[in-house]
Parts: sequence; structure tokens; C-alpha cells
Amino acid sequence: MKSLSFGIALSLVFCFPAIAQPADGNLRVAPEGVWYTVSRDETLSSISRKFTGDIRHWRTIGNTNRIENEKKIPVGRIVLIPAALLTPVSAFARITSFFGDIAIHDREGKPIEARIDTLLKEGDTLATMARSFISLVLEDGSQITVPPDSMLNLRMLRATQYLNSPRTRLFLEKGRVESSVTPFTRPDSRFEVLSPMAVSGVRGTRFRVQYREQRTLNEVIEGKVAVQPGKTVRKDGAQLVAAGFGTIVENGRTAKPVHLLPAPAAGDGYARQERLPIRFQLSQAEASAFHARVSTDAQGTNNIAETDITATEGAAVARFADLPDGHYFLHAHAIDRHGLGGIVQTLPFEVAARPFPPFLLAPGNRFQGSGNADLIAVTMQWSLSSNVTRYRLQVAQDASFAQPEVDQTVDAGEHDGRATVSLPPGMHYWRVAAIDTRSGRQGPFSDAREVNVMQGMAAPAATLGEKDIHFTWTSTAAGQRFTFQLAGDAAFSQPLHEADTTAPEATLPRPQPGTYHARVRSIDADGFIGPYSPPQRFVVPLVWQSGYGLPVQSQEQPLGTDF
Repeated sequence: MKSLSFGIALSLVFCFPAIAQPADGNLRVAPEGVWYTVSRDETLSSISRKFTGDIRHWRTIGNTNRIENEKKIPVGRIVLIPAALLTPVSAFARITSFFGDIAIHDREGKPIEARIDTLLKEGDTLATMARSFISLVLEDGSQITVPPDSMLNLRMLRATQYLNSPRTRLFLEKGRVESSVTPFTRPDSRFEVLSPMAVSGVRGTRFRVQYREQRTLNEVIEGKVAVQPGKTVRKDGAQLVAAGFGTIVENGRTAKPVHLLPAPAAGDGYARQERLPIRFQLSQAEASAFHARVSTDAQGTNNIAETDITATEGAAVARFADLPDGHYFLHAHAIDRHGLGGIVQTLPFEVAARPFPPFLLAPGNRFQGSGNADLIAVTMQWSLSSNVTRYRLQVAQDASFAQPEVDQTVDAGEHDGRATVSLPPGMHYWRVAAIDTRSGRQGPFSDAREVNVMQGMAAPAATLGEKDIHFTWTSTAAGQRFTFQLAGDAAFSQPLHEADTTAPEATLPRPQPGTYHARVRSIDADGFIGPYSPPQRFVVPLVWQSGYGLPVQSQEQPLGTDF
């Protein structure tokens, strides 16, 4: 799918006007204008100047109220000042949130610092850089959100005096804009968004407008939007687009509205994110792509990240590289083959990825202990996380850790984290979580690692003969090979003999009289090397011999010493 570059069209929302409640004093505000009770010495000219700022409207006011002599108006006479004549006053747009790099300039090009609650006026232009957002609220409560890589000019920000009828006109020079317009209560209220290709007019709705590749795309979420080609609003030629529909303006023509795609479904596991990057599995059968945005509020005005992803067979994974721990909302919609965005799916989720879990170092997926005891000592070892001195170790016989057999807190060592636990032979699972030093909050567990704890080799048994010594041991698995060692010290610092054998036995010439140590280790068929067995200590005694080199015997036993 081609990359999207967006723009804006002009938009109008439709609603039914409501009559305002009478105001205190000699004014009553209504949709048609202001009803005013005339005081002493007032004329149509003074009334015109007071309400319209120009005495030249006195004749229109007189004709409207059928007053022939503008200087002789009875005190207490109620006259109507039509809404169209009332003085427009300046309105403002207040910054409610922003994220990233925002550039704002007034109509003279002077920079304006982006700060929360800053009031922007008519003629100001704001631009969002990559990965930046800004949201504004107008005085009537309408909200405007400008996503990344966009430029928006506040071409008109006004309100009709007394009626407070907003007249808003935005011009999107590039990028995108999203609007949520408060339903109007005055027939002269306007909210317009202009783009190079089209105009859309609204009077109370939620809608999105994109401009890309010489096309203006309108997506209506709530209410109705009148869309027409060109740069000005006309009474005829507008295409009315209802909620849940979208249309495209291209080559001076407005296409027939089509249904927007339904909200996408999200795969399981999105609600709590414990790993970076953050991931969301999205699916919608007819989607060509997806748009996903992250905000800190359910309404989607405090935005901090967004991404577009091409779909494969209606599915894709939205990824966000890094978000601080906290609570957020995902706003995602599918994009159809025309490029129209669909209905938004809003999902709350939590990021709880810190402190990051350590890397598990040892043991691997198999561990062979020393000896064949019922419980085998296993040393678990893991890397140290930055600024973390305590860890939580869990070991269980099931991958879900429903009933851990080991669940303990471990203080970190100088170079790594480790703990020795006693486990029965068999399959086990283990994992480790870091505990924040300052807050005491535990982070997520590492991915569990399985380890098959096996009984180790028993010490070899020795049979001493007159001319040789024979060692035997028990094989623990088919296809094993063995390494046998003989040494004069228990540390085996300088082995006297080392042999590799496929049989669980070894025969050596009888060594000189003295004390010796023997040990053996197994090598499985897949290359796994077990630890050496506990050393077997044995003594080769001194045997007296005759002049013929034969042992001197007494009572059929050789005479000598056990040295």
C-alpha cells in the first residue's frame, strides 16, 4: 500500500437550533437575533451602533421591525436586531495537550511558545513535526487534534456577539486534522475545514479529513457532513455524508459515499504489556492497513504516539518501541482499499515493563547433579539489572507457576545474581523478576526456562588386583560416553590418568602404593556433558614380594602395609 500523506477538506455538521432562555434586563437572545427593549432617547441609529458597531444598519433594523421614523420609537418598544447584523467578536483556541516538537507562529510570523492553556487567535499557524501531536479546544467545547507532520492555519476564530455563535474556519496546508464539533444551537454557526481540493461543512459532528495524492478523503464518525469540491461553501452541489460513511473528492467530483470498515478486533494479551516493544495484534477481514494511536485519555486528545501498518490478509501487528510504565488507551481503525479510515476501536491498556527482568544464565535446559540423592542442589544464576539489588526467584513443576516449589527473594551478589535450591529429579521451570530498589515494586518475570534436573553419576567403584585396578560405574542413559580421571589429590589438579570410554568401566595398571582419587562424568548422545561424580578415595597398599617377584603370603593373604 502507498504511504499516506494527508490534507483537509471543509466540513459542516447538522443539528436543530434551540431557542435560548431570556436573559436578565432588557435583552432576550433568540436564534433569529436579539430582542431589545428600547429605552428613553434611543434611536435606530444608536441601537444599530450598540449592537452592530455601525450606524448604517439602522434602516435594515427599521424595516425588520416596521418602524418608519427611526427617531420616534416609543419607550418600551421591543425591536429585533437580526443575527446577521450582530457584531462578530474574536474567539480563541486553547491548547489542552501537546507532545513532541510543535512550532506555532502568529500571522506576522512571530513564534509562540507551545504551553498548556496558551490561547491561540485567528491567523495563527501551528505545525507538528514527526511523532508530535497537539490538541485544541474552542470556546464552545469543540476539539481539534492535529497529528504528526501536519500544518494547520486558524483562518477564522470568531463568535457572534450576544448569541455566541461560533464561526470557525481552519485551513490545513498539509497533513491531517481530526475534529469533534459541539452541536450548534444557532443557525448562523459554522465550522469549516478547508483543503486544496474540497470543502466540508459541519454543525455538530465527529469527522476526519485527509488530503493525499490530490484527493480529499472524508470519514464521518458521528453526525453528517456536507462535502463538495472547491474552496468555498455553496448551497448546492454538496454531497451529504452520514455517520459511518466516507467519500473521496477527486478531479473536481465527489464520489458516492461508502461504508467505513468496522472497528478492528484486538488479539488477546493487549491489556497488560510487560515487554518492549508494545504490541497489538489487529485484524479486520477487509483491511488493507491499520492506523494505531496511543493516548493518555479515552477521548484521544492527549496523544503521544501513532503508527500505520500494512495488513496481510486482514491482519497486522502494531508496535510501539517504548512507552513509560503507566495506563494508556489505544485508538485503532482499519483502512480500506480506497484509503478511507474506518470506525475506531478504543482499548485501555497498561505498560508494566519495569524494572526489566534479568537474563537467565544457568543452568541450561538440563542439569545433572552430583550423586544420586533424592534432592539435588541446583544453582540458579542470572544477570544483574541496572540499579537493582533484590530479585524474586520462582521454581515450579508446571509452566503456569500455579504452585511454585520455590518462591524466594534473593539479594544480588557482586557480579551476578544466584541462588542454590534443592530440587527433586525431573522437569522444572524457573524465572526471575527484578525488584525496584527505591519503590520496592516488582517488575515482570523473565520468560520461564525449563530445566531437566537429573541424578548425577555415582562415584566409580574400585577393584584392586595384583597387577591392575578395575573401575566400574552405572550408566544413566543409552548412548552415553564417559570421561574417567585418576589423580593423587582430591582437587584433581594434576590427573595421573584420563580416558574416554563408551563402556561404564576402566582398567588401569596397578599404581604405586599410595592414596588415590577417581571420578567419572557422562557425555550424552546429544553432546550434553554432566558434572564429575564425587571423587572416590582408595588406597593401594605396599605388598612384600619374594626374590622371585611374587607376593609373600600369610594365611593365603599378601603380606604388606596399607601405606
